Amino acid sequence: MSEAESKSAELVDIEPDDFVRFLEYAYCGDYTIPLWTLDEGTHVASDVEESPTMEEDPSSQPPDAELVDNPMEVPEPEPEPVAVPEEDLTGWARLPTRKKLSPRQKRKMEFRSSFQQRSYLTGVMPHHTILEGYKPKANTAANQDFTPVFLAHAHLYSFADMRLIQPLKDLALYKLHRTLLEFQLYHQRVGDVVELARYAYDHGPSRSDSGVLDGLRQLVVEYMACEVDIIGKHLEFHILLEAGGEFVSDFWRIVARYML
Repeated sequence: MSEAESKSAELVDIEPDDFVRFLEYAYCGDYTIPLWTLDEGTHVASDVEESPTMEEDPSSQPPDAELVDNPMEVPEPEPEPVAVPEEDLTGWARLPTRKKLSPRQKRKMEFRSSFQQRSYLTGVMPHHTILEGYKPKANTAANQDFTPVFLAHAHLYSFADMRLIQPLKDLALYKLHRTLLEFQLYHQRVGDVVELARYAYDHGPSRSDSGVLDGLRQLVVEYMACEVDIIGKHLEFHILLEAGGEFVSDFWRIVARYML
């Protein structure tokens, strides 16, 4: 093979950043998730919710003035008789006394306590930072573009699928699933999900002869069906439907079965 002679190989179906994540997985068994990017064209409005008016919320109505002026008197219950211990009837109860520690015993206890509570990790260790980068994270604002986050998982899934690396496929789907579960679907971020669906249906394998969906396609189309009340109102989603293809039939099959 030419790769053996030149001692190099050209992988045309993966981007450098995705290949770096694959190498990280090969060495560490996990990969760092890329950060979201800032969508400067999205205006972030304050998320202060209007509290319900007093007319809308009966619980906020003031109590009836008549009840305030003339509250109903409720008699206090009589205290229950308290059983007196037998010892109190015959004499003083004996309380256990704590033996006073000698200076030597006190020094010994303080020394042991100091040894047990000692900490050698005074700051954030490098491996803590690395492990934190493996964890899927949620978005917190409408101008956080999660398209690169979604596509990083999808790219690695496709790469692993082509090369039959099942553990990496499972890991990529797991991380994408956790990200979608924590994803706050702002109206401005519907396009991020549409881009993920477009990639899954442009690059993923078609349905099997028995109708089984590819894992990535199934995850994406089921998420979009769950969020159809939000996603269905947006132009990006309508454009995706108008493009046709297997996405349309997969999506409406799930909606008809579970959502209607």
